[in-house]
Amino acid sequence: MAHHYKSFAAYEVFGDAEQLRAAPPSRHAQRFLALVAALGLPPGRAYEVGCASGAMLHQFRKDGWQVAGCDLSPSAVGQAKEIFDIDVQLGGEEQALSAQQDLSLVLVCHVLEHLYDPPAALARFHAALAPRGHLVLEVPCATAPETLPPGWFTFEHLHYYQPAILENLLRNAGFEIVETRIDMTCQHYPVIAIAARKTDMPAGTVSACEPSAGLRFAHSYAARDKLLWTATALRVACIQEPVFLYGAGIHTAQLLDRTALALKIIAIADRDSKKWGQTQAGKTVISPAELFAHPSRAPVVISSYVSEQQIMTALLDGGIAPSRIIPLYSKAPVTAARESSRAAG
Repeated sequence: MAHHYKSFAAYEVFGDAEQLRAAPPSRHAQRFLALVAALGLPPGRAYEVGCASGAMLHQFRKDGWQVAGCDLSPSAVGQAKEIFDIDVQLGGEEQALSAQQDLSLVLVCHVLEHLYDPPAALARFHAALAPRGHLVLEVPCATAPETLPPGWFTFEHLHYYQPAILENLLRNAGFEIVETRIDMTCQHYPVIAIAARKTDMPAGTVSACEPSAGLRFAHSYAARDKLLWTATALRVACIQEPVFLYGAGIHTAQLLDRTALALKIIAIADRDSKKWGQTQAGKTVISPAELFAHPSRAPVVISSYVSEQQIMTALLDGGIAPSRIIPLYSKAPVTAARESSRAAG
């Protein structure tokens, strides 16, 4: 997992540096900014665990906060300095937070589900905060299994949270819950955000949650996930010729595990330069430019559920004919993406 986060996970930002600095907050940054504003906190010292390239810290700094953070990806840490002029520590919170004291705010955006020992991490967040300091975190919310995409259970996520479970963890770590928000529509799956305040009382012991609701959710989603992957495997079975795949990462790992597509792949294209020259399932990862210039006219399969439309547009803009593009999930014709691309241009 450490190797994955350092060399293959895609948490960098892409685009022109000036445009990235001037861009409005992303959707998750908007949610964090809004929750912190609702708390009425005056700007102080904010620290983000798993801050990637520092894009959200950049937005908090615009609001007057002194910002810092840590991340496991060397390329993301480099971007934080080069693009946003934020000195981010390279490494995990286990080491980085030990040097932090009297923080006003700790931000944890879609990180807690990745950590091996969440209670120990919450204890470190608690120790780094000033008295009455605040923790704001967001994780995927294990609810509404009928709405979730294929692959929602992913090898990156070691834990899955329902509200009562997460609130109990926080209380056990010495936090009091200030506000809990569940958003069903902001992403391709529900998320839960919690603002919690450090208390002066020592961490207590809160009784364990009844597991039946979590088990019902897990079984229900597992059944849905199986049906979704079966439908994808049938779609892949219709592909008879060699293909390129666009998109190297978690979804591709799941796709190649659940289908026979790996046997048909020439190469995998991805826009993330740190992946170029690496392999996934034994297939070389190439740049989009190499794909566009490749003499083969083989079809291009899009390996993404969340970003399928954006990738389709990028392929059309790169000169890939609509007849060569195979989306696995979209019901919209490829020509619709072409018209969208033209309109955007």
